[in-house]
Amino acid sequence: KERDGERFALCDFHMHSNHSSDGKQSVEDIINESIKYGFEIISITDHDCVSAYDELYKLLKKGLLPEKAPIIIPGIEHTVSFREYRTMCHIVKYFINPKSKEVNHDIKKLNASYYNRAKIQLDRILKSEFYQSIFQTYKIRVGYKDFLRYLKQRHEIPDYAPLVDYLAIKFHDAGLKTAELYRLVREFNDKDPCVERRQMKLERFAYLDNKYQNIDVQDNRRFMLSILGVRGVDDAYFPEYPISGSLSVDEYGQVSIYDLNHDGVTVFAHPEHDRVHLIENVKECAGGFWGLELNFKSKQEFFGELIAEAKKQNLHITCGSDRHAKTEPVYENLDFYRIDIYDLKSFIDEKHKKEGVLYGGGVADCCCVYNIINQIKIAVIC
Repeated sequence: KERDGERFALCDFHMHSNHSSDGKQSVEDIINESIKYGFEIISITDHDCVSAYDELYKLLKKGLLPEKAPIIIPGIEHTVSFREYRTMCHIVKYFINPKSKEVNHDIKKLNASYYNRAKIQLDRILKSEFYQSIFQTYKIRVGYKDFLRYLKQRHEIPDYAPLVDYLAIKFHDAGLKTAELYRLVREFNDKDPCVERRQMKLERFAYLDNKYQNIDVQDNRRFMLSILGVRGVDDAYFPEYPISGSLSVDEYGQVSIYDLNHDGVTVFAHPEHDRVHLIENVKECAGGFWGLELNFKSKQEFFGELIAEAKKQNLHITCGSDRHAKTEPVYENLDFYRIDIYDLKSFIDEKHKKEGVLYGGGVADCCCVYNIINQIKIAVIC
């Protein structure tokens, strides 16, 4: 497309299908919605999972992909350990081979670590004064083995989404409304003797109050996770204080950013604006970072800081919706998803450089880029 003398493509490089533990849309939903909104290039980046590409390959083989389907770049979102960052971080990889031994080795280790995280989370819940007061008042019973039975019935792994669903069902059956749960969470936080932890949660609550002021939160699992597991507020960071019962667990035996596979083009997903400078310390990890992501769901008032830091570190910018369901209003401003053709060329150059097959060596013109894209449209999917 061309506008105001600029050539660009509409791209969404961060999407989740129902192959993710928290995804609510099928691969076909994603393709049809992408056509509807005019996206030319997308990537399905499920959490530590590539099975969506098995499904996609079957659709392709049977000739069931719509004629106007966008270019689909194989991707994945890894959840890895990065201690200095002081919160788990997400690394997105593009142009991966879904059958890669290295990628699947990390997937296997990461999925196994989820069970260890669930043990930590349930242990905290059972030791937390906050949860115990709720469980006694509402006669609720939870436990790790009970949670595993819940997972088995739904063929899921113990990620954050199913844990929150598990708790939400317990709360619902006991008659505890989400709004009342939020009031109790805030009331308990006001009594937290750890000033730093209390303040971190208060800042998050202020953000949530603004974001959800006109939204019914009763069945909103993302809201519930935000109040029960404030990101970056890990009880392990405050060992001298009583356990608050936070669901946020940053270290649980997952793959370290220093050990992550080198496959594909590597991008740091939705970095925190006040920690983005730490990427400088790991730029050579995971095969070397090519870029960082502006995520539609992040605090967009900090995008200027992220872009400036990317420029400082000589990193490129990608964009993604982080869409998990068709109902999420993430495509209201399509200009957000415009990728300049020269940035897109650099993206493809990086793919070829990683493969040792840099096709041009110089700056190709825009038409050349379009031709290259068309050539790899099917090859990339395979």
